[in-house]
Amino acid sequence: MSLRPELFRYLREFLECKSGLVLDDSKLYLIRSRVQTLLRNFEIADMDTLAQQIKRDENGKLAHCFIDEMTTNETLFFRDAYPFEALKTLVFPELTHAGNGNESIRIWSAASSRGQEPYSIAMTASEAVPMADKRVFILATDLSESAIAYAREAKYTQMEVQRGMPVQQLVRFFNQEGIDWFIRDELKEMLTFQTANLVGDSLIGQVRRFGPFDIVFCRNVLIYFAPEERKKVIDRLARSMKKGGYLFTGATETPEGHNSKWECMMFKGKRIWKLL
Repeated sequence: MSLRPELFRYLREFLECKSGLVLDDSKLYLIRSRVQTLLRNFEIADMDTLAQQIKRDENGKLAHCFIDEMTTNETLFFRDAYPFEALKTLVFPELTHAGNGNESIRIWSAASSRGQEPYSIAMTASEAVPMADKRVFILATDLSESAIAYAREAKYTQMEVQRGMPVQQLVRFFNQEGIDWFIRDELKEMLTFQTANLVGDSLIGQVRRFGPFDIVFCRNVLIYFAPEERKKVIDRLARSMKKGGYLFTGATETPEGHNSKWECMMFKGKRIWKLL
């Protein structure tokens, strides 16, 4: 399915402006594969027509759904394992023993997709923090409204729970209904879900009332931003955190902001970051 070069350039610029997502010329296939549902649902004949309709109304439903389709990424429970091991053995013990031992622990999953990451954080907290249901608060945000709706429902398929989910946690934190698995209410109560745009100027104001955060997860999303936008996002994350707070990024991502400074810490050969 063809897309005129000038309209491909427009869609790339539109996506970068609205979401920070940067696509090079090699990613035309990604647009083609992800817009098929939109073409059917909106009864649009081809990609050229889709691009033209988005251009005519950049704040309309079609434009919104296009961004949603392009920014929804697949994920899995306990992805890469080491961030959750670090929480359990390093970060949570440090925060639990700080102060009077009853202070709240505030966590932000800043690109939470369909909820596997923040629920994995909540499971880890339940196992490592005394009275976690009363002490741990998790804000989970994503640009995609459909991903946030999926996470709120907290219903996962057999295939989803088989990917990364240890049997012990599955039995403890899920209820099975037919072929689906539902997160138990006591875990869900630790989380608040919201849509939020990491490249939006209103981001800090939106999350401020939930922070400042002791821990922020922003994993495997920074690589999709242009370098300048990436620095702005890192500074926004820093402004939402406590000094000495921990930042978890993707294994290849480095938090380089304009104003924020970070200390690199190694955990089992992997980097985690502490706000100076």
